[in-house]
Amino acid sequence: MLKCCICGRRIGVLGEERYKITEEYVACYQCTPFFRGMKEAKNSEEILKNENELRARIKNYSVSGEVQDAIEKELQRIKDSKQQMYNKEIFQGLKDEEIRKRRKEFLINTGYNFEGYKIIKYIDLVHGEIVLGTGFTSELSANLSATVSDILGNSVKAFEGKISQAKHFAQEQMIINAMIANANAVIGVDFDITTFSSNIVGVSANGTAVMIEKIE
Repeated sequence: MLKCCICGRRIGVLGEERYKITEEYVACYQCTPFFRGMKEAKNSEEILKNENELRARIKNYSVSGEVQDAIEKELQRIKDSKQQMYNKEIFQGLKDEEIRKRRKEFLINTGYNFEGYKIIKYIDLVHGEIVLGTGFTSELSANLSATVSDILGNSVKAFEGKISQAKHFAQEQMIINAMIANANAVIGVDFDITTFSSNIVGVSANGTAVMIEKIE
């Protein structure tokens, strides 16, 4: 009998609503609404609400690391898909050249000002995030137990590359969110790295979206 990978409830053969996370893992009708809610959300607040409720539900059950990995990848896939849809709606009507021009002129800073510019409007906090794939931390631990020469060689460089790529992706998502808010710069940028489970690491970029203009 098929069981829900989250709560362990038995899933009926016919008629019962379910959500296929992977070919192996399926959620029952009680756990499905959180995934559906994220996919059907009309804004980022609704996405976050359903995601937080799902995470709270997962904590109530003995969910294995493998299942958590699969869920995290599916949540990231849903959020990426929604973000692309929002971006398309926001930038609809703009030519690709105009979007590229705005991105090229967009400024970011870990500080709180830009030389030769003044801030004319503080808009909102913005962020971007990405979840690193299954087995990242366990793979890293395995490599750290290798020889000193390996640690100082290609294995560590490969992980540095993964983190750098994750930061870049999170940064670009943050910039897109700021552009959607009609900002042309972000100040106070920082990066956070969070461990969701033994095999999942999230990287987020955060800052304050602002409107700036050149000082005459």
